[in-house]
Amino acid sequence: MFTAFFNALTLVNDEQFNTLLSIQLASNRHFDSHTSATLDQLTKLDTSQFNVILLQLSEAPQQNLLFQLIDLSKNAKLVIIADDPNLATLAFEVGAIDFITTRSPISRLNKCFDKLIHLCPLASAMEQAHPMTKSLTHSHLIVKDIGKVRLIEIDDIIWINGAGNYVELHFWQQGASVLHRVTMKNIEQQLAPAGFIRVHRSTLVKQTVISELAVTDSGDYKLKLKNGVQLNLSRRYKNSLSAIL
Repeated sequence: MFTAFFNALTLVNDEQFNTLLSIQLASNRHFDSHTSATLDQLTKLDTSQFNVILLQLSEAPQQNLLFQLIDLSKNAKLVIIADDPNLATLAFEVGAIDFITTRSPISRLNKCFDKLIHLCPLASAMEQAHPMTKSLTHSHLIVKDIGKVRLIEIDDIIWINGAGNYVELHFWQQGASVLHRVTMKNIEQQLAPAGFIRVHRSTLVKQTVISELAVTDSGDYKLKLKNGVQLNLSRRYKNSLSAIL
């Protein structure tokens, strides 16, 4: 049946990446439903009810699984996920429409979704007609560094903290942050349409990545993000989360 919406099956063993994938699927208007399972459960599932399958490989598949992947790619749009980028060639040989690694940023996942939409005429037509389709100008931050200019995709940023005359941009994968010379006030105004809210004098966070709130002894709150990071929510900015509290 031709449809503008996707029913997705994810077979992903990497817990953190599966969480990220689930968040992005839930927030994408083209995905009508999402079922999460593991590769071990593949033979027990009726895959005919899904038109998109995202499947993680930890190693090159044995012959039986290889044949299964080829069959899946004939009946659904198959996306292969792996830790090892060297499995990309195999992914396309079995008929996958895309290959991503478990270290892929949010923007790379969204490019994968864009490819799925482009390959579906009804979904593509609906996307073109949607008023919220973003332009390059509104989807990137221009970050100037010594001798170069970087384009940082807003989709990849999940929280921001002030650091003097700069802000630090933080991403889903915990690790290196990016310094950006801008005031907290200006970055807050710029990113408000993308769902960022002020939770502390020096902290902005994307509301959709908040997973837990806990009250501290001082009456303030601790925020836990879906990637495990914990941040302070001061009483002054409590109203920012009034819908949750």
